[in-house]
Amino acid sequence: MKKQVIDVNQITKQVAANGKHAPVEILHGISLQANAGEFLSIVGPSGAGKSTLLNAMSGLSKPTSGEVHLLGQDPYRLRASQAAEFRRKQIGFIFQNYNLIPALPAFDNIVLPLRLAHKNVDRQKVAALLKQINFAADPSNFVSNLSGGEQQKVAIARVLVANSRIIFADEPTGALDSISRQIIFGLLRHLTKQGICIVMVTHDIEMAAATDKAITLRDGRLEKVINQPTAEALFQALNEEGR
Repeated sequence: MKKQVIDVNQITKQVAANGKHAPVEILHGISLQANAGEFLSIVGPSGAGKSTLLNAMSGLSKPTSGEVHLLGQDPYRLRASQAAEFRRKQIGFIFQNYNLIPALPAFDNIVLPLRLAHKNVDRQKVAALLKQINFAADPSNFVSNLSGGEQQKVAIARVLVANSRIIFADEPTGALDSISRQIIFGLLRHLTKQGICIVMVTHDIEMAAATDKAITLRDGRLEKVINQPTAEALFQALNEEGR
């Protein structure tokens, strides 16, 4: 039996509204679980709350109510320094906006987690990874000079070198061409075979259909959990929700 590594229980998320209006709730009592080695996808229309859910699940944005446990830890009950260390050692995050440091070259962005964790940097291993993900630019270039697709590959490589036990990925292949998309998805799938849990937000139904479990989200509510999803089942679920 696989070990549970993510346990989200009845989380809500409210954000402040303009003026004197009451806060707006954008996540409504969501509960879900994921195991080591499981690939979970989150799908739904724009504005459904997918990225908000991912941020709340990953320890980046505290829910208004409910509980989040990652690897048995509630990241929101840790002191700031403990939470930062926990994320650095255990949690990887591929951001939709890449979240790179423009003042650093691509290579230094990639190995930043290793340096923060005081781990050795194996340049040959990084070079092999960049070749594997079809990175065409010079890694000594500043990331601000790279295309969106190459920046996304830097963000992905940064997570892949860190050996995280859980990876949260927000549209990790959105800026990539079809070949690179398949390569990256294959690498993520390979990581699950090593026991790493991956939670991915995606608009790509075909990609979501290749994960172990998909959840459909609409208006901040978890509508359906589909084990061993197919494209047909996902299309049907999303269309049913839209009626």
